[in-house]
Amino acid sequence: MKPKHNVELQKKICLDFGADIGSELCQEVGSLLESCPECKVYYDTMQRSVKLYRVVEDDCDLPEPVSERLFKVLNLDELKKDV
Repeated sequence: MKPKHNVELQKKICLDFGADIGSELCQEVGSLLESCPECKVYYDTMQRSVKLYRVVEDDCDLPEPVSERLFKVLNLDELKKDV
């Protein structure tokens, strides 16, 4: 039986985690994608936000308040302190 979720997305997420598609972590990702279509939308939105941030960061200096808000919205406040 073919999975209903996007297997390619599952593979990409697993690759991002540094895990093999057959690993327990990736099986959990597959189960999550199967039971939560909103999770795919959330992942895609996060991925686009990060991609846009990287483009803007490379092209110009992003004002600190904008950068801080983005990290806060993405719940990455702790990572920003390390950057």
